[in-house]
Amino acid sequence: MHDWPSLQRFGGLARFSRLGGLALLGRLEPWLPPLPLAVLLAALAVHRLPALPPAGVASAAIVAGLACLAAARREGLAALRLAGLFVAAAGWTMLRADLALGARIVAAQEGVDFVVHGHVTGMPQSFERGERFTFRIESCVDPATARAPACPAGLDVRLAWYRHFGAGRSGASRSGAAGPEEPPPAPLADSPRPGERWQLTVRLKRPHALLNANAFDAELRALEEGIAATGYVRAGRDPAWPNRRLAGRSWRPGPAIEALRTVLRDAILAALADRRADAAGVVAALSVGDQAAIPGRWWDTFNRTGVGHLMSISGLHITMLAGMAGGLARRALRHPAIGRSAMLERLPADRLKWGFALAVAFGYSALAGWGIPAQRTCWMLAVAGFSLLGGRSQSLARLLALSAAVVTLLDPWAPLSAGFWLSFASVAAIVWYGTREVPVPSAGRHASRSWRARLGSTLADAIRTQWAATLSLLPLGALFFSSFSLVGPLANAFAIPLVSIVITPLALLGTALLMPFPPLGSAVLAGVCAATGWLLDALVPLAEPRFAIAVLPAPPWPVTLAAAAAIAALLAPFRLPGRPAAFAALLPLFAQADARPAPGSLVVNALDVGQGSAIVVETPAGRLLFDTGPRYGGGSEAGARVLVPWLRARGIERLEAVVVSHADDDHAGGSASVLAGVTVDWVASSLDDDHPALAGAATRHRCWRGHRWRWGEVDFEFLHPGPERTTSRKSETNASSCVLRIASPAGVVLLTGDIESAQERFLVEKLGSDALRADLLVAPHHGSNGSSSLPFLRAVAPALAIAQAGYRNRFRHPGDKAQARYRAAGIELLRTDRDGAVSVTLRGAGRPPLVTRLRRDDRRYWRIRVD
Repeated sequence: MHDWPSLQRFGGLARFSRLGGLALLGRLEPWLPPLPLAVLLAALAVHRLPALPPAGVASAAIVAGLACLAAARREGLAALRLAGLFVAAAGWTMLRADLALGARIVAAQEGVDFVVHGHVTGMPQSFERGERFTFRIESCVDPATARAPACPAGLDVRLAWYRHFGAGRSGASRSGAAGPEEPPPAPLADSPRPGERWQLTVRLKRPHALLNANAFDAELRALEEGIAATGYVRAGRDPAWPNRRLAGRSWRPGPAIEALRTVLRDAILAALADRRADAAGVVAALSVGDQAAIPGRWWDTFNRTGVGHLMSISGLHITMLAGMAGGLARRALRHPAIGRSAMLERLPADRLKWGFALAVAFGYSALAGWGIPAQRTCWMLAVAGFSLLGGRSQSLARLLALSAAVVTLLDPWAPLSAGFWLSFASVAAIVWYGTREVPVPSAGRHASRSWRARLGSTLADAIRTQWAATLSLLPLGALFFSSFSLVGPLANAFAIPLVSIVITPLALLGTALLMPFPPLGSAVLAGVCAATGWLLDALVPLAEPRFAIAVLPAPPWPVTLAAAAAIAALLAPFRLPGRPAAFAALLPLFAQADARPAPGSLVVNALDVGQGSAIVVETPAGRLLFDTGPRYGGGSEAGARVLVPWLRARGIERLEAVVVSHADDDHAGGSASVLAGVTVDWVASSLDDDHPALAGAATRHRCWRGHRWRWGEVDFEFLHPGPERTTSRKSETNASSCVLRIASPAGVVLLTGDIESAQERFLVEKLGSDALRADLLVAPHHGSNGSSSLPFLRAVAPALAIAQAGYRNRFRHPGDKAQARYRAAGIELLRTDRDGAVSVTLRGAGRPPLVTRLRRDDRRYWRIRVD
């Protein structure tokens, strides 16, 4: 662990890297061929480490690498230069990672109430139960926790401030995933604002996140953004330390910009209060980067139509605005009153144009929150500008290579993001394809046809660009998103010009006019909101058909490389014999077999959905989903966030059955997204027929004792509920949970929902041990102390059990008493809060099950280890 002075020096080190990186890499440009390869491979190699090496190794690697570079200045030593650059870049990545990890809180600081002074650093995001915001802790003021190193002073944390906890929510939601450990304080009179200083009582935990295969890694993003902990605001137990706003404010650049963003966002939403709320949210997102203003239901439409990149502050918008700014500067410099010869002799027009374009790009990115994708785009533009103006590189391919190296050095985690590869791949494909010769109309055409010729040329360029970008993103879409929008080219054909050329510039113009000229700004924004509404209405019919999106399983690397080579051949700017045959190399992307379990085996996948349940059971003849995970709040739920992406990554487009055990939100919260995202043959549940979770189900059944069916050699049978009524200490819905027994030659699995000790006792007495015996048990009610009774565990007698629970959840599942009972019964208890997603493959008598625990079996240095 690093001391605090070293962590403060890390901020200066990072700033130095941004200021000096461009100049240093400009001198290295003659070595460009190995440069991007070495830097990228070094960063990726470090990111494969399960743990970082001891302190000092990073510094030694940097020194050794630079020494090799210095010794390899002569010609003919390219291998030594490559090795030296690789070692130095690896050392730099390790140093940055080591310092970032050292800024996280430790396990001993979790669950402690800290009374802190600090200031709000980020624009608050509202959700249905409160607000979320980032907060810089300056000091601890409660004498009990103010002593170092216990106090997390100097760290940035992400906090939630819950209001009216549980208000208007049924008892079914008590087991939801996102709540704090106890009811939070009463609502404030007003919300925190960026830059304001506050005294707060906070409870923190390490930035632990859900971990599933082929899914977004939020722990990595927290490390990249410098988030040391997550937590929530608590009601102060000591009246001497209430939650209150303090005098003064922070005038640091970050909070000041965030305060401006907040004022502008509120002004935009107020000006559009009587307009379409969804369109107004898109306008706010494109103006100040507040993506939370867009209703969550629209993101599925954007993803299905392939325009999701347009609905946030993306590289496309930043580059387009920078280009417009450069064109405006070029025109302005032609005016005699501005472009005076004396000034242009000292500062050439090209430099002034590029300087203005870069200023607009950096300013817009700052206004949009200075997110990671925006930073990446700005540094790419800066590299291109400095290189072209310095005359050091006239090749766009070399500029892309240099940009990739710079971005990786400034942000070592960038190569792990999909946006990094999507950005460079699309630009490279457009440049590669755009260099082919295009027939130019002769000058002798009639003047009346000149505008038609120009229009035709523009449309042809647009079609060629769209073709190149779409084709280049095909393998990357399969690799990162396991899907490809078939209607994306059509949707982007009208969405890109409308959003980038009309909506975004006019939204920024209207926002700029709101303060000095409110009526004029409101009128401009009203027109933008109307155009945005037309766009949304046009996207809906494109997204509705099931064929709008193709599910492509995440391809292995040989398939990805073959597809990339095929695309390079198809877009090659020179004549290539047999070019159409390259399409054959793309077929493996679409022809990957649906990998079902081998005959005689049974696979049970317990996904990491937080405090909730979602189990995918795979047999050779069919797949069943038992429960659909929780709702997280703010329009997010496990179906869209975890289940559908996981199924698509596996190439699963169809589920033969879905079982929703009962009505609680932590078991039924993701049902709507699952039913909309994949084909489901039928749904069984204990829910009422008019329950919203079943709205998308065409065929419905009740889970009832005695209901049986068979897939191949696998038998399924519901054991509960039945006509008898049993009670529950917690909720009536828990008592009615479906209990499903799955028996196959590979083994027996018992899925139990949220039954408690009363239902367990009834099942033991009613059915006996023979009907309950299983090899694998999914722990009842997430392993609560009120379930997993010892007689029930002895009757089931499994070798393994899985408890699905959220990290440091407020219910403290699995309970200490329940865990003791599992140990007493000789049952190994696997836990998703500790192990991440868990997969168990049963293979029959005499063969031990294969167990995969993602957090333990696929370690990365940034992932939080839970003992």
